[in-house]
Amino acid sequence: MLLPIAPAHVVPYITAYAEEGLLSAPLTYRPGRAGIAYEDETPYDRDSFGALWVRPRLLPRRRLRTPRLQEIHPYRQRRMMANGLCQVCTRPAARDGATLYLMRDTGGPILAGEKTASPPVCVPCAAISVQLCRALQRGRWVAAWVGSAPAWGVAGTVHDPATLQPTPGRALEMVEYGTRDADWTTAARLVVELHDVEPADLGAEWAAYGAERLEVEFANVAARQRT
Repeated sequence: MLLPIAPAHVVPYITAYAEEGLLSAPLTYRPGRAGIAYEDETPYDRDSFGALWVRPRLLPRRRLRTPRLQEIHPYRQRRMMANGLCQVCTRPAARDGATLYLMRDTGGPILAGEKTASPPVCVPCAAISVQLCRALQRGRWVAAWVGSAPAWGVAGTVHDPATLQPTPGRALEMVEYGTRDADWTTAARLVVELHDVEPADLGAEWAAYGAERLEVEFANVAARQRT
């Protein structure tokens, strides 16, 4: 179907802004076990699997002016991924027990067992994304309904155990929870593993919505970003 024109200025919730950045957090060795820690570490610096996370600034929307569309905010990505929320509008991305994932086409469908740091989307925001996201335009995308997406690990920077410096050539690497590398990584993305995967026919999904309903949904998404 011919989609309604997406609102031009919609910025996905997970996008990082120029006004935000990582807070300084000197590293040290983790007391009592192998791995890294922050010198002033708090319980909020690690997730429930023990991964150490970067410390991003998190500002109110009214203070955000300059989106960096190619960059992802670590906290917002983690929140959307952990809760199955749409990376664009923050609404639930699940329907009838399955969650919609939309990814850049790399030569094949989304497969069971695949790992991803890309949060899900809702059906209307998928229609926005394929129009506005450069990586997805001109049909360069694949989509699937996913029944289960448990946390698998993180994507982050692996540090050298001897120097605590980032390991050359390993920036933002996917690392599985419980592995040796996980102890030496500062996480910037939550990574999930996809199970119970069924290809999604987004053309049929959008047709079922209809152009008028999609236009209303587009307007709602744009309005939410103005508040």
